[in-house]
Amino acid sequence: MIGRKTRPFFLNFKRCLPLALAVLGVNYVAAAGGLPAPTPASVVRDEAAGQLLAKEIRSSMPAENMERSGVLVIKSGKNKTQIPVRCQVKLHDATWETDYQTTDTPAAGAERLLIIHSTNGPSQYLYARAPKPGAALPEPAPLSPGQLDAPFAGSDFSLSDLGLEFLHWPGQCQLLPGEMRKGQPCYLLESANSGKEGIARVKSSIDKESLGPLYAEAYDAEGKKIKEFSLDSMKKDARGRYNVREMEIDNIKLNSTTDLIFDIPKVQ
Repeated sequence: MIGRKTRPFFLNFKRCLPLALAVLGVNYVAAAGGLPAPTPASVVRDEAAGQLLAKEIRSSMPAENMERSGVLVIKSGKNKTQIPVRCQVKLHDATWETDYQTTDTPAAGAERLLIIHSTNGPSQYLYARAPKPGAALPEPAPLSPGQLDAPFAGSDFSLSDLGLEFLHWPGQCQLLPGEMRKGQPCYLLESANSGKEGIARVKSSIDKESLGPLYAEAYDAEGKKIKEFSLDSMKKDARGRYNVREMEIDNIKLNSTTDLIFDIPKVQ
């Protein structure tokens, strides 16, 4: 649509790299409790630039509708669980939907998370879970902010991780200069929510071209690292475009890891 501001979606980068799944994609930082690590004197903190950067990322729509299939691989100690998952992106005039749905397993019913993003407002989260394996999914129902830290399908990705909710937090600060991450020039963004329990601060490396998170670390209000996120691999398709193949989140607090591995789409 002419006039629509679009950027490549997190799973299909315009160049060598943008899904929010993101998950996650994140690094956490807050106003209270101090930084998780001392900020070098050479680093300049620019809150005005951070607010503008977060706003630009929030308002950047994906370039096209898409659908990807994959699997959540959850590893905790000697236990390993694999859960098939499908992700769809649907564009509308001023909003877009990210729809995650898992297949049921012998141990748990299917789950669905629908995130409605807006270019000028907060995201809406709707969630549904089948009561048992083989049962039908109910219609997704709206979630309150206090419910967003729940894990999706028992993985290390929370519902708010997949919606990149940290970009809506009140504290946003860009760290200057940026850095190189996975061979890409990146902005460094600190996102903070001092009144939030659990993850209260995020420090993320944002690819300058796609505005997709490449790496992130999550901290609690006391500065303890809770999670670490990274895009692990990409693969070029037949059209010469790079697609995210795998991303990983380490839950340091629970000593578990989840890989989200996607199938590379076939070109018609």
